[in-house]
Parts: sequence; C-alpha cells; structure tokens
Amino acid sequence: MRISKTTAPFLALLLATSAYAVENVKVTGGAKYWYQTTAVEDAANNDMFQQKTSVGVAAVELGVSADLYEGLKGKASVIGVDSLGLEQSFVKDISSAGAGWESDNGYYRTQIWVSEANLDYKISNTSVIVGRQALNTPLLFTERWNASYNTFDAAVVMNSDIPYTTLVAGYVHQHNGGSSAGNATATGFPSTTMHNGEFYGFGSTYNSTTDTMTDGDKRAYAFGAIIKPPVDNLAVSLWYYNVNSLFTAYWADAEYKKSGLFFGIQNAGINLTNSSVDDAMVTAAKIGYSAGKFSADVSCSTTSKGEAGTATIANAATGDKSKVYTQSVFQDGAFVGTRNTDAVRAAGSYQFDALKLTASLQNIDQTSSEGTEFDLIASAKVGKYVNLTGIYVHQDIDAATDKKVDAIRLIAAVKF
Repeated sequence: MRISKTTAPFLALLLATSAYAVENVKVTGGAKYWYQTTAVEDAANNDMFQQKTSVGVAAVELGVSADLYEGLKGKASVIGVDSLGLEQSFVKDISSAGAGWESDNGYYRTQIWVSEANLDYKISNTSVIVGRQALNTPLLFTERWNASYNTFDAAVVMNSDIPYTTLVAGYVHQHNGGSSAGNATATGFPSTTMHNGEFYGFGSTYNSTTDTMTDGDKRAYAFGAIIKPPVDNLAVSLWYYNVNSLFTAYWADAEYKKSGLFFGIQNAGINLTNSSVDDAMVTAAKIGYSAGKFSADVSCSTTSKGEAGTATIANAATGDKSKVYTQSVFQDGAFVGTRNTDAVRAAGSYQFDALKLTASLQNIDQTSSEGTEFDLIASAKVGKYVNLTGIYVHQDIDAATDKKVDAIRLIAAVKF
C-alpha cells in the first residue's frame, strides 16, 4: 500500500484541526463491491461471467464531519480500493482507479487516498468551502456511479444576498478524474478516478508507451447563478467556465415542476482555445410525469454538426458522464455530447416497497453510426444498511461493423 503524494497535506490538516475541541462529530462509512460482465455477439470466447469479459473492484470509505467553531465545519473522508486478488481468476481488470497508472507502482494493489478534506465557513448569506471536495455543477462534477468517485482541490464561494438567486464562484486547482487523463487499464473501462487517487491539473496526458503521466497544470474557474424566481416550481441555472488555455464553456437550463408534471430545457457550448475547429453545442429538452410511486419521461437532444476535433460536451473532469437529459448507462455523455448527434430517450420507473425498477430505451443517431440501448435497473434496500443494485444493458449498434452488446452490472453496498 502507498499513500497518494497529494494526500499528505490533507492528513496534516486533519491533525491540525483535531487539536481543537469539536462538537457534533459524525462518523460515516461504507463498503461496496462493484462488478460488471459483458458479452459481444459473435466475438470469440466472449460469453458473460468469464474472467476475460469481467471487471470489478472493492472499495471501503470512512468519513468524519464536525463543527469546529461558530460557523465553521470540517469534513474529511478516506477511500481505499482493492482488487482482492480476484484478477487471478475472476475479473480481467479493476473497474475504477485504473487510469494514469505509472509503471513504478504496482497496478493490482491496495490504493488509498483522502477523497475529501475541507473547511466550510458560513457567515450571514455567504459560505466558503476550501479544500478537497465534491462538486456538482453541469460541466464539472463528481461522479458516483463507480466504485470510487472523483473530487477536486478547490475553493468555492456561494452568496444568496440577491433575492431568489444564489451566486457561485469556484476555483479548481486540480482533480483526480480518470478518463480525461488517459486510461491504462487492460479493458479501457471508464476509470472515474486516477490510479492511487492522484490529483493533476487540467490538460494532463498519459503516455501508454512509457506508462507515465504529464501534469497539464491548467486551472479551472467556474461562475454560476441559480435562480428560483417567485414563480412556483421554476428554476433557472446559468454557468460559465474557463479552463486556462484549454477551453471556455457555458451552460443554461430551465426546469418547471407542477402537479406531477416536469418540463426542462438545456443548452450548452464549448469553445476550444487556440483552435480553429467549430464550437460545440448541445440542446436538450425533457417532459415527464410522476404520480405516487410511478414516474415516466421522454427526452431528446441534438448537437451541432461540427468537424473533426470539435469538443465533446461532457464532464470536464472525466470526459465520461453528462447532465444532458438523454444519456444512458453505456451511451452516456461521451456519446450524446459528441458532434452531429441526435438522441431520444424514454424512461419509466416504479417504486415497490423496498424495490425500485427503472426501464429506459434510448436511440442515438450519429454521422456514421446508430445505436439503440435498453437499460433495466433494479435497486433494493435490505434492512437499514445494505443496498443492492442490478443493471442489465443491451446495445444494438449499427456502424461500419455492426454488433450487439449485453452486460450485467452488480453492486452490493453497505453503509453505516
């Protein structure tokens, strides 16, 4: 086991704050095992539940939060992931924390890092959060679908002095999002976090020949306005992003909820700095209805035509997931945010006593391919602490080489 080089400063922070009397201390934790097996039709030796077609990893997390002083709160959490030795016979690769592996470190080994360590100070209508933290903005956010989740070394200021409006300003020094910095895993599976939880600046690159990372040392700035006007159930969000020497971007959305009905519209764009390629843009709309334990929705999206090299509109920290309405499990933000893409998705869910079932059907039409995806998701709570999730995915892809893909994802999690 080796502790991430970016973890040491946050361990020092924890030791410093522990010297003071604290109140309302809360300890949280959990463990999960994350597994997925995939079969591609007509591929040789590619049946489900074989080692060569499966990925998986175990994760354990421990966190603590406390009131440190009047108006000041502290929060810290540590996460560890491990293959449990199952790469010997059960899985081909780990599903998380594989990106950016450097050859001087063992790939299949225990990884541990501080995922969160921050101070949150609030005075009047202003709050400031400084340190390692999760973010939730449209184009820069923490993804929690995998065994581990990505976080950011950042400073965020929020103010609500203006009626019906919350203003947000953020500076992100570095992050540990995985896919955007290159992936060294054998399967190329979206990694979500970097190997060993290492943090890098934006624009970082991975050299698969030498198995080394190069830190891009680019910083990100985000500014947002979340507006909830005196019209009941209406919310508007406006965001602007600037990543030094890489790109500028914007996001705007409006959502309205009334008597079980939902209406939403989104528009976002990215301009690559120092590039002559076309700007990227996506527009999406969604209508939904919920009544009691049942809900259903239909959404559509379209991107500008663009040209080779046009940016994909997705999470800037991973290049993978998206807030766009039409994303699905496999055909996610990296698909619906790609240039010249039209997507349609319909979904429905029903909440039984302890079981929730969700089904969705999505179609994506791109320049040279078309893909249809069906997802069936079952999630259940067993007792007070155990959560089980099962996902079945079927893809039918019509491209230069047609293929059908079936996958099963199983997640068992315990929280306390």
